[in-house]
Amino acid sequence: MTLGNTFHNEYAIEGRVYLSPTGNLEPARLEWNALGKIERIVRLDTRSNDLPVILPGFIDEHVHGAQGHDVMEATIESWDAIGQGLARHGVTGFLATTISALTPEIHKVMECARNYPRHPQSNLVGLHWEGPYIDPAFKGAQPLEAIRPVDISEIEKLLGECHEDMVPVRLMTVAPNLPLSGPLIRWLRARGIHVNLGHTGARRDETLEAVKDGADGITHLFNGMAGLHHRHPRMVGTALTEESLWLELITDGIHIHPEVIRLVFHVAAPRVILVTDGISATDCAPGQHKLGKWLVSVDEHSARLEDGTLAGSILSADQSVRNLLQWGIPLRQIVHSWCESPAKRFGLMEYGRIERGYFADLVELDPEYRVLRTLKHGKSIT
Repeated sequence: MTLGNTFHNEYAIEGRVYLSPTGNLEPARLEWNALGKIERIVRLDTRSNDLPVILPGFIDEHVHGAQGHDVMEATIESWDAIGQGLARHGVTGFLATTISALTPEIHKVMECARNYPRHPQSNLVGLHWEGPYIDPAFKGAQPLEAIRPVDISEIEKLLGECHEDMVPVRLMTVAPNLPLSGPLIRWLRARGIHVNLGHTGARRDETLEAVKDGADGITHLFNGMAGLHHRHPRMVGTALTEESLWLELITDGIHIHPEVIRLVFHVAAPRVILVTDGISATDCAPGQHKLGKWLVSVDEHSARLEDGTLAGSILSADQSVRNLLQWGIPLRQIVHSWCESPAKRFGLMEYGRIERGYFADLVELDPEYRVLRTLKHGKSIT
């Protein structure tokens, strides 16, 4: 389908296509096979700016909910609703993200992950455990009663229930200044689970020690951590210079000032992973909405606890793209951070790029970068 013209083909799409090898938008037709893998890219002889924009589908490694549903509900119906809500904003892959919770609640999440039906058009690609082993002094909107000391035996029991057909745990957020955080990080990495550092007042030396143990990312940089100081770089300063760390950024213009976003892209663009940290209130009217068991107050711009603490966001992936373009971030860096970087980090082979041999996980947008439809393996999921 194109704007102003009708193009019907079950295995093709036309538009101004983001061609990953060049990083440019060019008029082209993508064609894929019955498995949803791109087979041909045909350039079109037109210079029309009315064609839709075709980008790789967005991959969100940190999202708690959408359209009235929260990951901690832990039902197939709620996770389906979240996936459908995210798809309407161009998300073709996401990690269902927990908050700090008591063991029975985490068991419930794992039970849902075991029973969740896997199929090619599902955009749920894994779980992200945010907590419960975080620093209470930097808990943000995490429930204090669920935060606890590191307990590797608890994690062993929970992950011992995993099998290869279930939605996998791909990421865990840990505070590196907690006792036993090092052994936990090594244990997780030995089992292929990535580790973000976050919700912490960690010093530079504690951050570097966690990196040696295998931590490879930072949860929502600048938020839920001690700030940058010119004589005490702490975790923020260390993250900006430590090239082995992926950097999550929430780009709603509220969590981080746009000029600081520009600074991070200037010094560390190849390592940025864009996230929403979206909650159940995304695409809902202002009012009281869920974050786990909490009720948070949501207006047209943000979600907050009673004391004003930010509680996730109501940002969508496509709004993030529009924000970043308005702030002067090049489209090439935006696509890299929303698509290529998370695919590379989690070993999602043949995803995150538009080129031959990759899956047709695509988002079709109008010239103002508003989503028209989202494709997973070449089939519409919106």
